Amino acid sequence: MTTKVKKKQEYKDYIKEVRKENEEVDERLKKKDYILTVYQTGDKMMSGGEYERQSELRRFFAVCSLEEIPEYIKYMQQPFWECPKGLSKKEIKNYPREKKKWGKYYDLVIEPLSEEMEKNYLGASKDGFFESHRMIHQRKTEREKL
Repeated sequence: MTTKVKKKQEYKDYIKEVRKENEEVDERLKKKDYILTVYQTGDKMMSGGEYERQSELRRFFAVCSLEEIPEYIKYMQQPFWECPKGLSKKEIKNYPREKKKWGKYYDLVIEPLSEEMEKNYLGASKDGFFESHRMIHQRKTEREKL
């Protein structure tokens, strides 16, 4: 086997390995391993302070993947609007602004859903993992204040 052929085969093997790693990462990102507790309230700014135009205060749960979590965080940072269910895409697009109910998420709790992740989480808690990291974070924060 010539050096050129050997290098070409090594490159193909390298590409195959990288693709496999990327597929594994994509699989982890898409796996629905988390349960979110989402707290929603009406958005006063977008509703102009009108209570009737604010979405209702509620708490709900969502099973999601790592890939989906940023969508929930986005609605903590910017408001969204709701309309009645059963409307067509055209009706939603043309829905009158004065009828929109505005809301935002004000809190989000992310917890493990899979049994394996739950056991890891509880084990880490029992072993003092979180306690030691809170202390490290507290010291770092105190040093940054000086």
